[in-house]
Amino acid sequence: MKPQFPKRVFSLLGLLLIVRAATAMVVESGSSIVIDQPVYEDVYLAGGTVTINAPLHGDLVVAAGTVYVNDSVYRDILVAGGRVTINGYVGGRIRCAGGTVRITKHVQGDLVIGGGTIEIERPAIVSGSLLATGGDLTLSGAVMGDIRAAVGTFRFFGIAGRDLDCRGGNLDIEGTVAGKTILAATSRLDIGRGAAFNGEVRYWSGGGRTVDFGRSIKKGSAISDASLAFREGHWYFFGATSFWAVLAYLGMGFLSILLLQYFFASIFHKAGDSAYAHTLRSLGTGFLFICGAPVLMVLSFISLVGAPLGLALLFGYILLWVFSGSITAVVAANWLSNREGNRPTYWRLVWAAFGISIILRLVLFTPFLGWLLYLVLTCMAFGALFMNVRWRRQGAGQGSGG
Repeated sequence: MKPQFPKRVFSLLGLLLIVRAATAMVVESGSSIVIDQPVYEDVYLAGGTVTINAPLHGDLVVAAGTVYVNDSVYRDILVAGGRVTINGYVGGRIRCAGGTVRITKHVQGDLVIGGGTIEIERPAIVSGSLLATGGDLTLSGAVMGDIRAAVGTFRFFGIAGRDLDCRGGNLDIEGTVAGKTILAATSRLDIGRGAAFNGEVRYWSGGGRTVDFGRSIKKGSAISDASLAFREGHWYFFGATSFWAVLAYLGMGFLSILLLQYFFASIFHKAGDSAYAHTLRSLGTGFLFICGAPVLMVLSFISLVGAPLGLALLFGYILLWVFSGSITAVVAANWLSNREGNRPTYWRLVWAAFGISIILRLVLFTPFLGWLLYLVLTCMAFGALFMNVRWRRQGAGQGSGG
């Protein structure tokens, strides 16, 4: 047997898994999206307003201006939006970036939030840990794991099941902490009558202000720790800057998708056709490009005459990788539209591609397999594009001399 056979088998199996995963999902985009029937696949949505009024049994990935989750999501949620309200049970983790975020029900996994205003209301219970950054955080519910927060203002009326570490501008503590506590405030640190600390407390308050813990220390002691000090404005770096950095990152991705689909709509539509009809060939072409281009660049640099060409190739190669997520997302959006057998509008394709780009960024968080899947999809996208580029050959169209 030829040694290439096992490689071909593994490549084919990998592609079948990818195609199977692609069919086990629901992708929608539009100005207003309402899910009012149970869904048993993963759901990927992008639009102006998204409302979930029925249980979802897979993952939920959303990019929208306004998001309402009013029913149960039994796996993970990844959401980016201007206003996000989660009123239903979540069986997995939540990763959220939003202008205003409200959590009102049980979250089974960890909660990671970046937002301008964050509210975790009293009925809410987070079984995992909380990592929050932003401008204003109000925690009235219970977090059974650790709490880590870097915010401008922190109001704590709930329960920390383990350790609490909060640093910011103004801290108002009225809740209960089961483990150790670290508090650092540049402006104000107030300990209310309802506060209860069941472990050692280390704290720092800017300007040498005294902090009265009253009878809140149930176990251990409260220790003023100057090593926790940070300069005025650093809470903003940890909080609001991180949030806006996420939005800027998503915004740049959205802008690149807008431009790619606007200026190169025809070639991306053809690439979607090629990825759908010639999946293996697209993957192979993209793999040859990704592996062969560096070799060609090295050979160009070796030759002094070809050095300018090598520099041009290097610049183009780096540029393609910088925008690889957006390029792959646009090809994937056209691929999905071709599978559905219709020709969607420009904005529908843009929103679909934006949702897919967020999914790709989430995929990269998965060690090894995530990078491998991303590489396979990128190879397929690049290959489908190169298959539809018209390469001019010298002397093309000239007849042979007789």
